[in-house]
Amino acid sequence: MKHTYFAISALLAFCLMSILNSCELQQQQPWHLAARKEGDTVQLCLSHESECPPSDGLSPSSISVYRYDNVHDNALVWDTSPESEITNDRFDGVFTYGIPPKNWRNQLAPPALVCGKAYLVNPGALFFAQKCDGTVVVFDFQHLEEFFRQDALPVPNKKPGGN
Repeated sequence: MKHTYFAISALLAFCLMSILNSCELQQQQPWHLAARKEGDTVQLCLSHESECPPSDGLSPSSISVYRYDNVHDNALVWDTSPESEITNDRFDGVFTYGIPPKNWRNQLAPPALVCGKAYLVNPGALFFAQKCDGTVVVFDFQHLEEFFRQDALPVPNKKPGGN
């Protein structure tokens, strides 16, 4: 009888662990970030799919952006969340830095983007940056130091006339 209880207990523990692991796997889907220059700001797209915008939209609890002035110094510069936590409204995953998606509100209004700084977007823990030449790049934590090293390199002087 003891062996039967032990076997049932072990089976139940195994089933519970399997359920918890499958929930954990579903919550840990990788994030993808796309970014492009849009006037004086940057348009972003978050997705769990390789394509942006995602086919079924998103409903994160909030979006926060941290500005990295270097590899070590960062500050929260923008935070936005749905107007109603109860409705959990989905949006298409596309939004412009500083402008909350429809039915969202700013918790913290952002300053203008600064070229040469890196901006960490959560959820996703991915960076975008507007380089001082106007291009926009997306990268991960592994490439943060590289971004600042490249950005620190002097820009070659261009003579008038393209010489």
